[in-house]
Amino acid sequence: MAKKKKKQKQKKQYEMPLLEQDENFYFIAGYTFGGAPYGITWEQAYEEGMIEDGEEDGDFPF
Repeated sequence: MAKKKKKQKQKKQYEMPLLEQDENFYFIAGYTFGGAPYGITWEQAYEEGMIEDGEEDGDFPF
């Protein structure tokens, strides 16, 4: 039984956290001690070719 719990705990460590976005950040990597977000801005994501025009959060083709 201890092996099963250990395996479940290890599995949880490798699960991907939910990706966070807002109107300024395409990807929020984390927050400073003061609570300010940091990460990749929408402008940086466009410049780096990570997203194309019309592919913003909420613009789904269906």
